[in-house]
Amino acid sequence: MQRLPHTSSTSRHQRDQDTVPRENQPCFIAAAMIDVQRRLRRAILLNDLSLVKRIISNNRKNLRNPDFEDRSNTSLHLAAKHGFTSIAEYLVDEGHEDGMISRNNDWETPLMLAAMAGKEECGVYLAKRFPACVSWKNKAGLDALMLACKSGAGTLHLIPTLIAHGGPNILTACDDQGNTALHHASAAGELKAMRMLLQYGANPLASNSYSWTPVHYSATSAAEAYFKTLIIEFEKKKAEGKRAVAERERQRTAGVRLVTEGEGSPGTRIDSAASFREASGRVSGDRQRVREDVAPPPRMSGDRQRAREDAVGVGLPAPGMEWSPGEKRANTPTEGRVRSDGRRSRADTGESI
Repeated sequence: MQRLPHTSSTSRHQRDQDTVPRENQPCFIAAAMIDVQRRLRRAILLNDLSLVKRIISNNRKNLRNPDFEDRSNTSLHLAAKHGFTSIAEYLVDEGHEDGMISRNNDWETPLMLAAMAGKEECGVYLAKRFPACVSWKNKAGLDALMLACKSGAGTLHLIPTLIAHGGPNILTACDDQGNTALHHASAAGELKAMRMLLQYGANPLASNSYSWTPVHYSATSAAEAYFKTLIIEFEKKKAEGKRAVAERERQRTAGVRLVTEGEGSPGTRIDSAASFREASGRVSGDRQRVREDVAPPPRMSGDRQRAREDAVGVGLPAPGMEWSPGEKRANTPTEGRVRSDGRRSRADTGESI
């Protein structure tokens, strides 16, 4: 009788594994076959910080872990895209961004992915931690502020943070087609983002490369009407602010000055308007001195004063005004001129006076 060849239980188990599809094999066998890079990405997607720490502590060289099948997004890109702030903080503390800020094949930073996905908390953290990259642009020329305005999320904290850390030109920055952040907010119909950008001083009349303003990109007619109302409102506020500044400047230049002890009593305050009148009187110079040297006319009686006032009432020259040559030729009586014989002279012609 011929004996069959001996087969161990291990070899039989191996043959069974070969005949069973991989997706049906035991989980512990599948896990043992997954490489470190994929396990790290899965741990990030599960938002499992303890597992991420354990994998990175045992595999320091896989900290950045770019995924070449997904536009070379790094571990921080993945955490920022899904808004896992605690994992992003751990990756940054471990030196993920030491030496350079991560960018994928589309030149997008982790901050851009957080802004695009509307992950406000993670975006605020990255903007404050790496303010130098706030104004960076991707291949299409869009920065983090434009992407946040397109998504409509993060209007409470992210957009103000990007404006505060983006430099003075963040509101006037344009993409490859000349569109500003206000253009993108208007096209996306994000009314809160539009209002916030106008509040921070965005220009509503800025034109893109095709000479279109943000109003022209309004998503609906109602959004267009609201946008125009916002423009009128903020233009009025801007004009009022300019008038207030001009008024404060005028008050500052026309302020009061303290008089020294040599000029007057201590603490005496003199209005600058009075000082200005005094200065203008000094500038008049000779004219003022001539007026002071001229003796005042003799005091007129009550009847003559009343006659003078009656003359003014019918259109004759007012008291103190000089007579014209025409009035002198009309033999208008003159006052204050007495002849040597005691009689009052009359003006025959203008030249005789």
